[in-house]
Amino acid sequence: MKPKGQAALEFLVTYGWAFLVILVTVGALYYFGIFDFQKYLPEKCTLGSQISCSDFSLEGSEIRMKLTNNLGEAVKVKSLSAADDASSPLACTGISPSMEFGPWEPGDEQDFTLTGCSGGAFLPGSRVDIKLLLVYYSPETPTSPEHAVSGRISGRLR
Repeated sequence: MKPKGQAALEFLVTYGWAFLVILVTVGALYYFGIFDFQKYLPEKCTLGSQISCSDFSLEGSEIRMKLTNNLGEAVKVKSLSAADDASSPLACTGISPSMEFGPWEPGDEQDFTLTGCSGGAFLPGSRVDIKLLLVYYSPETPTSPEHAVSGRISGRLR
């Protein structure tokens, strides 16, 4: 009479060890960042068609953007702000050029820099999603209302 229970138990233990080795290997690959797919996502800057973002960089405590006026008329920029979805909000202390910038002629590119940015998920090496809000108005009609363009920057902070 052959002990059938022993053969079944040996079979299960052998495959159990193999399964454990696979789990440890996958855990080690995850720990060393092999499965970090966020580093493969594209970096992008979008602000809509009225004011387009052609280039940007996130370095240190600065957010730099190259924006183009596609409105068809000259405008003055009243404010530019950045925010994120983190529990402690992103705050930037300075901006270049200084606000009330303008007139910004149609078709012209302008470099904007937000400096002194900290808080939120603004940590070196991390992937950030930043909401932008640019408020502008037409200098030709002083009683004209202010307009706002919202956008988003998705990228890795260097």
